[in-house]
Amino acid sequence: MIDHDILELQNSIARSRIDRSQSLTDVERLRGGADLYDEGMLWLTLAIRAENPEFSAEQIDAEIERRKAIVRRIDDNGLYKNCGMAETHDEE
Repeated sequence: MIDHDILELQNSIARSRIDRSQSLTDVERLRGGADLYDEGMLWLTLAIRAENPEFSAEQIDAEIERRKAIVRRIDDNGLYKNCGMAETHDEE
């Protein structure tokens, strides 16, 4: 069972993240998205290097492209289904 104080803290953190993200300008949101992508690519590069320490930089780049192509194929073929759990409600 989750402690009431922990649940309250989790909810408070979630509310503050939502408030902070809603106060961002469009430029800040775009920059944040680019930063997240860059960080994700860094983590992917590090993971591939850890899995394949013998890979050159070119081989790592090729593996990243291979993995991105797999994700694109999955997306293009509609293999992901929206189960309604992560809906967004944009305000305009």
